[in-house]
Amino acid sequence: MVRRLMYLTLFYVIGGCVEPYKFVIKDVESALVVEAFISDKSWRETVEYPSDGRYFTVKLSRTGDVTNVRSEPVSFASVFLENDQGKSWQYAESPEEAGMYRLLDEDFKAEQDVHYKLTVKLSDEHTYESTWQTLPSAVEPPMGEIGFKEVQYKKYAIQADKEVIVTVNGIQTQIDLPLNNSGSTLFYKWNFYPTWIYIAPLSPSAILPGYRCWVSTPYYLRDYILQTDNVGGYTKDLFRMETIRNERIFERFSALIVQYAMTKDYFTFWKEMQEQNQDGAILDKPPFNLLTNLAETDGGGKVYGYFGVVHEQARRWYFEKNQLSYFVVNTLKKDCTVPDLEPGPSCFDCREYTFGNPSNVRPAWWID
Repeated sequence: MVRRLMYLTLFYVIGGCVEPYKFVIKDVESALVVEAFISDKSWRETVEYPSDGRYFTVKLSRTGDVTNVRSEPVSFASVFLENDQGKSWQYAESPEEAGMYRLLDEDFKAEQDVHYKLTVKLSDEHTYESTWQTLPSAVEPPMGEIGFKEVQYKKYAIQADKEVIVTVNGIQTQIDLPLNNSGSTLFYKWNFYPTWIYIAPLSPSAILPGYRCWVSTPYYLRDYILQTDNVGGYTKDLFRMETIRNERIFERFSALIVQYAMTKDYFTFWKEMQEQNQDGAILDKPPFNLLTNLAETDGGGKVYGYFGVVHEQARRWYFEKNQLSYFVVNTLKKDCTVPDLEPGPSCFDCREYTFGNPSNVRPAWWID
């Protein structure tokens, strides 16, 4: 059988894949899972971060036994948002992604001292509602600067078909938390949305459409960071990245770093979710037995999740390997030209790259 070198090299060396741990609780009642929030930044404002823009979404799925298997999406629901001033908005289900509903209003955003409620009506006529939610009363200071430091850390890797612990070189990104003069505890959450350039090392010409791609994915840097803050004036660690044999930094890497300030209850939900998944191997596990502010209107159906209303800020951060104190070798061409092994498709065409969603169209916000 012909082996594909690019898939082999990147899966074991770059992907850092870990064998899933089997987590099962049997005979759990089928439940609706709701993932939803709104913030004080509209789609138009998120474009200015800069980014492609973010509509508010509600993701609906259903689970039975609690396992590390993805829940089933819930389609054909009616999803509404209303406020305490008599206004309402309807979400539309995405034609590309079942169970994902979008509020397609480019100007909508949450307003201070206004209360909001989410309502989900399923095709089986069961209706679920959140409690009334509002933006946190404490306003956080402007988002701090992003930087990094060089680090070494331990991780699991596959060597000779065995899982071993190795020490790797990397960077630790950090954010400066400004002084907290609000007189209140601030509850922070950070999410990360990466994009990087991938150049096909065996492409015969730089003018071909498959030579250079910009790659994004929701699965790299998917872990979020939490922090409670009373004083500010210090540096907080965010995400780490390997630097050796990590093709994401061979050309240019960027991350949109989004900071949310939220209520204590919403923070508690995310904290419990993080603790439930702390082994790092259970992916897409439903929020089992966590704090929720959602319920079926007749009290009969089980529901997991939380509808949050948050303050939002963001910074776009760029990184290049020449910012390091040591040299990083681009190994892609070498990996694609090993004797007796046939190169994979992504060696010739960046659009065949499988560790993200590649596009040969340069994002409008990208800075070279």
